[in-house]
Amino acid sequence: MINPNVQLPAILVFVHVPRSGGTALHNAFSAHFSPWQICPERMNRLHRVPRHAMADYRLFSGHYRFEQVALTPEPRLAVTVLREPRERLVSLYRHWRRHSAAFAEGNPGLRLARTLPLVEFLRSEELEVVEAFDNSLVRQLAGNSHARGPGYFSTIVPESMVAQDYMDLVPAACRNLLQFDAVGFQGKLDLMHAHVSERMGWPPPAPLPLTNASSQADPELAALPEEDVPPEALPELNRLTRLDRMVWDFALKRAGGQPLWLPNAA
Repeated sequence: MINPNVQLPAILVFVHVPRSGGTALHNAFSAHFSPWQICPERMNRLHRVPRHAMADYRLFSGHYRFEQVALTPEPRLAVTVLREPRERLVSLYRHWRRHSAAFAEGNPGLRLARTLPLVEFLRSEELEVVEAFDNSLVRQLAGNSHARGPGYFSTIVPESMVAQDYMDLVPAACRNLLQFDAVGFQGKLDLMHAHVSERMGWPPPAPLPLTNASSQADPELAALPEEDVPPEALPELNRLTRLDRMVWDFALKRAGGQPLWLPNAA
């Protein structure tokens, strides 16, 4: 139970790592706010939202890079959820494959996912695929990082582009994880939901429903049967998560075996 004398965080910021269970949490968090209190920007464009509009929002939930968090008002409760990086990439590939041919027509990454088997897809040098799959977790958490080609990353602004390597990205991502109020792990989303509910002064929540799973049919997305990952895909998954797994291991170690990590807990 929240102590009524303790100031509640006014703002909830959820950094949604794709295919880590974030849709279920986004829906649950959104249910506690009026539509006008929810920032409609779900991608990395918070810098385009007028400052006076930012002040009115109470929920920021999206696939934000870390530097976007600092643009949100304070006091804030910032949370995220992580997933084993290789599992996450397989899930993301399957999610991309679910899109209809009509929806994928203007999207080269989705078109490739629909037509290529996993191993060939992971080897693609299409920039949209590289941006989403090549150590994208470490770059999202480090912030200010963009893929320019397979294994080649740099800061985002072209006029002042600086190449980045693991010595830049991994320490930055780990430092930034320490700035979150709570870090959860996919498969234990109810614990994150309960923690946020307590911190925000909401009633204890019911269990979260399964949401946006590849096996679920959706008007916009086809249901896919479960498939084994071919052994020949493992070297590619390892390559594409080499840095991500360093951050994942860091988070697991800091969590100390607990299913919910509170970096700022006393």
